[in-house]
Amino acid sequence: MNPAPAPKAPLAEWLSWLEARNPTRIELGLDRVAEVWRTLKQEGKLAVPKVITVAGTNGKGSSVALLEAILLAEGYRVGAYTSPHIERFNERIRLMGADITDHQLVDAMHQLAATEGSEALTYYEWATLAAFLAFCSVNLNIWILEVGLGGRLDAVNILDADLALITNIGLDHQAYLGDTRSQIGYEKAGVLRAGRAAVYADTDPVESVIEHARAIGCPLLVRGTGFMVEADATEWRLGQGNHTSYWPRPGMFGRAQVDNAAGVVALLQHPESPLGISSSSIEEGLRSAKNPGRFEQWLHEGRLVILDVAHNLESVRVLLDNLHAVATPSRRFAVFGALDDKPIEAMASLCRPEFDDWYLGRLDSVRSASVARLSSALDHPLIRETSITSAYNAAFARSTVGDQIIAFGSFYTVSAIRHVLSQSGAHLV
Repeated sequence: MNPAPAPKAPLAEWLSWLEARNPTRIELGLDRVAEVWRTLKQEGKLAVPKVITVAGTNGKGSSVALLEAILLAEGYRVGAYTSPHIERFNERIRLMGADITDHQLVDAMHQLAATEGSEALTYYEWATLAAFLAFCSVNLNIWILEVGLGGRLDAVNILDADLALITNIGLDHQAYLGDTRSQIGYEKAGVLRAGRAAVYADTDPVESVIEHARAIGCPLLVRGTGFMVEADATEWRLGQGNHTSYWPRPGMFGRAQVDNAAGVVALLQHPESPLGISSSSIEEGLRSAKNPGRFEQWLHEGRLVILDVAHNLESVRVLLDNLHAVATPSRRFAVFGALDDKPIEAMASLCRPEFDDWYLGRLDSVRSASVARLSSALDHPLIRETSITSAYNAAFARSTVGDQIIAFGSFYTVSAIRHVLSQSGAHLV
């Protein structure tokens, strides 16, 4: 393996070195990362405060953003770790609501590189421990950790969650987690701990999560039995036992954000929660939370451009539901690129009736689906381009004022088009 960069080398050099270590390698398991973390704690006497872990198939990023906004409003000192990033690696690690600085990130990476055993870590494990080190370098009292893949064997699960949230269970990453929702649910339930507050917010809960919580003695609140949710155009209601509370709709767009908010509020108000949160802080956080790349709307020369990281069937259904809630345009164009391990044919079949034309491009990833595979999934007039950026440019050139352009299918899709928009004079709506 190439030697690590110099301690004060620019962040770009550290990231290039990290990416050269095979960033697509996925190797679930806690042994490697736990051993390195033990070494770091012995050497640095690192302390971990309260931990909130968020698992699930979809809605994790939005739930983390809601938790972060609410806890900051309450006055807690909060660190948040999410993945993947959209434009900059720094987005994965937030300290007090702001992306980590290059200097802070380089310091964490240098400390990690000097630790025995770090050479065996995967890209994601490296990022996770870098986040932990960065959190320890400042005075935080809550860490919010988003699971990257699964839960039971995900790197963040080396820490015991004081509160755990499972958003929902869908069919994704079956090669690693299992072929059924029950199997996947068991993997995600691995973040639960005995005696620690937890919420399972799925609108269609699977029994494997509930059974695991019962087996280990986790006080799990399940949507539909432990709490109820109802919503109208202006507010939503959370019912817990004999108590009903009323909350503003989240500032983030879409009906699914009410589901995310319900899980978050139910968790923060769990009878076993060690945190104290006021109603005013919850209301403030619900209104102010933002999560880039989730039905993100841009206006550019009279066209509405919508970016969405929807990359599996459940998230595509949410995207379509959101599209039905906005004004119907003259024409609606799809800009689509996806990773090769996604259910592209099923995604395309679901979306095909919603778009007048399709513009297909390859993503900037070795895991990208080929344009040929994307094309074969669609029985529809379409434009094939070499890259997702050129696909967007072709769609924009064809469009006129009043049209909509929807770019979706992957974080890589959103990353590429978001960069184009930010350089073009477009602005967020």
